[in-house]
Amino acid sequence: MSQPLRWYLKVVAALTIISALGQLLFPARLAAASAWSFAPGWQREIAFWDLAMYIVIARTLRANDPIGGRTVAIALVVLQLLVATNHAAAAMQGRALLNAIMAVVNSVCVAFGILVLRMRHDPTTFDQSGQLSHEVKSHPAQ
Repeated sequence: MSQPLRWYLKVVAALTIISALGQLLFPARLAAASAWSFAPGWQREIAFWDLAMYIVIARTLRANDPIGGRTVAIALVVLQLLVATNHAAAAMQGRALLNAIMAVVNSVCVAFGILVLRMRHDPTTFDQSGQLSHEVKSHPAQ
């Protein structure tokens, strides 16, 4: 698995566990800063989803499988795009600071993820001396 892909997955894992802890430990404070009402049951479910995604990301990093890493990254980019859109809509309708911040954070992660997915480590590339090269090439995401 390429280093840029590993960095992307680590960043998203960190943000995911922060989200889970926030939803579990500070649900009322997060709700007060967002356009959405306080809903402890829904917020716990979000935290449980975040925890499950953290486990998927952590296991993917541990397996160090490039195909698995790309698959998880594609799913995360799609999820973050949907979440960013949802936060942006809430921020525009409710003028809630937390939703605006999370729209930006998720959008930046989408851009980072797309960039990483367009870069593909090509292990079959050899340098002029015949040694295996570890260069990173940019390819369209598949």
